[in-house]
Amino acid sequence: MGELRGERILTLQGQLFEDGIRASIRKICTVLGYNRSNVYYAPKSEPKKATDPDTLLVEAIRDIIERFPEYGTRRITAVLRREQGMKINRKKVHRIVKEQGWQRWKRPYGNRPRAKGMKSVTPQINRRWAIDMTHVFTQKDGWCNLVALIDCHDRYLVGWRFSKSGKAGLSAGALEDALIREKIIPGEHGLVIRSDNGLVFGSKRFHETITKYRLTQEYITPYTPEQNGMIERFFRSFKEECAWQQSFLDFNDAYNRIADWIDHYNKERPHSALGYATPAEVRHTLVA
Repeated sequence: MGELRGERILTLQGQLFEDGIRASIRKICTVLGYNRSNVYYAPKSEPKKATDPDTLLVEAIRDIIERFPEYGTRRITAVLRREQGMKINRKKVHRIVKEQGWQRWKRPYGNRPRAKGMKSVTPQINRRWAIDMTHVFTQKDGWCNLVALIDCHDRYLVGWRFSKSGKAGLSAGALEDALIREKIIPGEHGLVIRSDNGLVFGSKRFHETITKYRLTQEYITPYTPEQNGMIERFFRSFKEECAWQQSFLDFNDAYNRIADWIDHYNKERPHSALGYATPAEVRHTLVA
């Protein structure tokens, strides 16, 4: 009832104004004996809803993402500011992208020093060694692990270890054996050790050996084994000429046969990349 009376009073005031009679709402309420406060609480027509500004922003962000799928929220914000003059906060852009499900997740690259060149060939001996690990099956002892290091200049296998375990100490031990055998003086040879991104080559034990001898360690780019092609090619030759040609009874049998083949590889097997000389012959010539 109060709402209806309020509407009637407003209507009455309007009619009086049209007739040239000036009458305030207060005077009308006094004459009619009506509480003036109820007039102001009468329902008013709802204003038209303005267009949601976020709708336009969502469309603008979507347009940028379609044009530049690789852009992140910071770069999208910069484009909005440059192209459309928007004063927009990056956090708001991030919220919209997240709500719309437009986020893309990338594999983290990490802070490992990456190989600068595709090929691992070097012009001198003991300048870059490549290291990797492979697995060899034996009938009684199951899968065993072979770690090998090859010189990227003359293809000479400078060190290797064979073990039933694939722990980090295996790779670190193979590296230290090679350093001692080749008489590498810490900090004087500028030796670089190249490896893939395996856990054993990023372990604390392996890194301690690198630090002890003041070597430089570099990792190949993920999913690019060609950057470590020297040792990868060695393992292919090893499997084709040794591991796949015979069946190993147990760990000791495999160890002896692998040792014989590696000795054959270094000293007797002619290598096409070396003009069909053996790695030992090339190394002896360079050292002499």
